[in-house]
Amino acid sequence: MKEFTDQEVNEIRSCEMQMDSNGDFPGELLHIIYEKQLFKLFVPENLGGRMVSLPESVRIFEEASAINGSFGWLVTIGSGGGFFAGNMKEEVVADVFQEREAVIAGSGAPTGTAEKCEGGYRVTGEWKYCSGAEFATTFTASALISGAGEEPEMRAFAFTPEQAEVIEDWNAFGLKATGSHTFRVKDVFVPVERTFSVFESNGLLEAPVFTYPFEPFAQASFTAVVLGLGRRLMEEARYYDGLLNPDSPKKSVLAGVLEEQEARMEELSSTFYSTIEGNWDLHLRGESADDQYNEVGTVCARTAQGVREAAFSLYPYLGMYASDQDTPFNRVWRDLLTASQHALISPYR
Repeated sequence: MKEFTDQEVNEIRSCEMQMDSNGDFPGELLHIIYEKQLFKLFVPENLGGRMVSLPESVRIFEEASAINGSFGWLVTIGSGGGFFAGNMKEEVVADVFQEREAVIAGSGAPTGTAEKCEGGYRVTGEWKYCSGAEFATTFTASALISGAGEEPEMRAFAFTPEQAEVIEDWNAFGLKATGSHTFRVKDVFVPVERTFSVFESNGLLEAPVFTYPFEPFAQASFTAVVLGLGRRLMEEARYYDGLLNPDSPKKSVLAGVLEEQEARMEELSSTFYSTIEGNWDLHLRGESADDQYNEVGTVCARTAQGVREAAFSLYPYLGMYASDQDTPFNRVWRDLLTASQHALISPYR
């Protein structure tokens, strides 16, 4: 079943040139996200969430990304913050997620430091690539806790927007409207109850996604974005093919390449979804082990690499149309290359 109506698809795509040129994410698209509770896919229903399964969510991420890269990326990242509802203290979960517009921006990189003090911590740090920073209602980030003679401990901290300074430095050539800026804090106080670990369940929420390991959860999510962008790229290549003279030799060659790469995409998609759904079933039965979760990561990296290779295989056959930054093909191409750069789905893993 489709998540988005044709009218919503058209509305989102009508904003593409604007988003690519000025880097702003339109308020009307945020409205669609709020109305459909897309930032709350993993938030309990009593807090206004939808509480879907991992296999359901990745299909939504793919569909959203096939509509537009920045839109799909923000839906994926924004909803992913709901995973932390299974890690945070109960009173903090309610505070962070109860608002209709609630969404987390943040980073798991431990590029901050925290010092223990009475009732909590004093935190200083700077974190890059925090998608959705422009409209986040909570910021989360990892920091190393310092202590005399102690091994540094890494924990995540939840900051209010008033505590976070957003540095508007996102300058990638793709996913331009994701607002993936840096944010920093300087010697701010965080009470102990607003700290957590993504590796420790709070034991309060029964939904199985909250006992699923964070890394394969994130890998599956990002790979779904890449698959969606790959599908959109094929769609735009088909559009270009339709512009060619029927008698042009270029058209017959492109048609053959397109057919080959579309078949490749279907194979990649089939393997990805069968792996995710199979692993999820094992997880529900309590039978999934580390090697099976690791297999998810392996398949995700291979899928992202395969989609990239399919894109590179198509590019030469579209001539200068592919290089024109104002064409939909070029925008999707840049979004795809940017999304697939995420470290969790890199080929070197």
